[in-house]
Amino acid sequence: MRTENKVFSWPDNYYFEIKPANREKALKARIETEDSEENRIRYQLWEKRYTLPGKGVTGADYYMKVVMGMGPLCESRNSFFGKKAYRKGMQEIRNTFCLDLLKEKPQYADLWRKEFQNFWVLYMKSCIEDRNYSGIVMGMGQMSEDRLSSKLYNDIQQKTEVFPEKLGLAEELAQFRQAAWEIYYRYYPE
Repeated sequence: MRTENKVFSWPDNYYFEIKPANREKALKARIETEDSEENRIRYQLWEKRYTLPGKGVTGADYYMKVVMGMGPLCESRNSFFGKKAYRKGMQEIRNTFCLDLLKEKPQYADLWRKEFQNFWVLYMKSCIEDRNYSGIVMGMGQMSEDRLSSKLYNDIQQKTEVFPEKLGLAEELAQFRQAAWEIYYRYYPE
């Protein structure tokens, strides 16, 4: 799936962009011409994804941080010493993904789905291009397309179905799950 060198109209141009600075620039320009509730929500999602309170834009994708932390969070939920970390991690997921705002404004659920699609494009692109992710025998060879597809499928299933179910977030992360599978099947059509 390639999107480079194409011209898209709003909001597709925003969602096809994966560089945070370019996304912010496009969103701010749009807000100047159309200050709508949809665009304000988009900006809230952008801020939660790319900024750290008090530090501004750090270059990190906090969706990635949350997603990568779900596995360890599942393991700590029943641990005597992990209860505090579990509560903090659950709050971080809800806060980073703005799940309370989604619950408050379900009519805008499609905005979350599109933001999550943008995340999953970045995630899949990173995995496909990462020689460590797609490597075999200590990085000396590369997986076949079928093996890579299968690995990504299992990875997405863990991060969008298994972990959210264990954390009790399956319903709240429905848009996250839907977006992941939509992007996966764009890359690997059945």
